[in-house]
Formats: sequence, C-alpha cells, structure tokens
Amino acid sequence: MKIVIIGAVAGGTSATAKARRNDEEAEIIIFDKDKDISYSGCGLPYYIGNKVKDRSELVPRDTAFFKKKYNVDVFIEHEILGIDVEGKTLTVKNLKTEEVFNQGFDKLVISTDARSVIPNIVGI
Repeated sequence: MKIVIIGAVAGGTSATAKARRNDEEAEIIIFDKDKDISYSGCGLPYYIGNKVKDRSELVPRDTAFFKKKYNVDVFIEHEILGIDVEGKTLTVKNLKTEEVFNQGFDKLVISTDARSVIPNIVGI
C-alpha cells in the first residue's frame, strides 16, 4: 500500500502518524511546498516580538524526524501540479531543481492550507 499525503504541518503530519499506526508496512510519502513540515504557528508572534530568539524553537520536527520515527519519506519544496484520480497519479514539481515527475499512489490524503475568501459584497 502506497499512501501519499499532500501537505504537512498539523493536518498532514497527524494523518501520517495515524496512517502509520493503521499500517506498519505501508509506504508513506509526504509532499509539501514549504521548507518546514512542522512548526508552532501560535509561537510566531513571540518570534516576531523577539520573545523567542531562536527559530529552531518553533520548528521542532524536520524530515529526518519523520523518517526515523514513522519511516515516512518527506519531500519539502515539492509542488503538486496535477492529480489524476482515475490513474492514481500525481504530477509533482521539485521547486529546487524544476524537475517534474509522476508519483503513483494507492491512497491519497490532501491536507493543504486554506485562505480566507472575501465575498464580492458592496460595502464589505
């Protein structure tokens, strides 16, 4: 079983841990567009306000942590360009090298970020 998770941080990494608990033998891969896969978002104001001096205090887990603890391959700075649901294939772009490749999957979890939507209402 190959499980691919798009997006990391809280949702993607939680899905990863649960997937590993459910299937010790599964091949699990995470793709994330950012450089950090786990960080303390609620601590950012303290970092900006210089209460937290070292950025590493807000980024407690990296790709090596997930490989060691959960046997998960994490690819940071990789963007998903397309999803072929029927073919169970992703089109992935490595943002460092510009290489584009396909990645197959059996199960797919999409845990991407969200953005606020401002409706087109007069006077808003």
